[in-house]
Amino acid sequence: MAMTKEKIATMAMLRIGGSPITDFAANTREAQVVSNLYETVKESLFNYAQWNFATKKTALAQLNETIVDKNYTFVYSLPANTVRILGVMDTNGHYYTDYSVENNKIYTTFGSAILTYLELQDEDEFPAFFTECLVAKLAFESAEALTGQGSTQERIYREFLDKLKRARVADGQENPPQSIIGRGSLIDAHQGQFVVKQS
Repeated sequence: MAMTKEKIATMAMLRIGGSPITDFAANTREAQVVSNLYETVKESLFNYAQWNFATKKTALAQLNETIVDKNYTFVYSLPANTVRILGVMDTNGHYYTDYSVENNKIYTTFGSAILTYLELQDEDEFPAFFTECLVAKLAFESAEALTGQGSTQERIYREFLDKLKRARVADGQENPPQSIIGRGSLIDAHQGQFVVKQS
């Protein structure tokens, strides 16, 4: 049976003693809280690691528009549902570092580009370890609003950290280690800022 956001939300609610959620638009306290948190919590979890299951490669589509910044000569559109850019390379597999990310576009000095990135996935595409992480994180984020008990939130937070650690290990076993642009610098697709990957 396919996984859905309602099933994930229900599992999270049951962890903190709440009621099942069958519809995010339902007139219940659980649905009101979770519907406001779910998408943010889901997307933030994709930024917690360089998840192998969500890593994609694609040739970028070049845009025909005037470039104001004369440091760049080409501009490409980012794929839909891009969470984070991991690297940009040429057709020979060599990674570039001279590019800028602004407003869901990549500005470069090279005429062709292949993007390595994290793609936001649908719930039915999540591996089990990621679903468990999302359940724990959603439970943690919802706990205070729904239970008012700090002890419950602390317990769920410790559980989330444990599941996140296990998920990173499980996901990392899928592929051999890879080198992405130098010493691990990642570029946030939405803000165009360098973020140092923590080991």
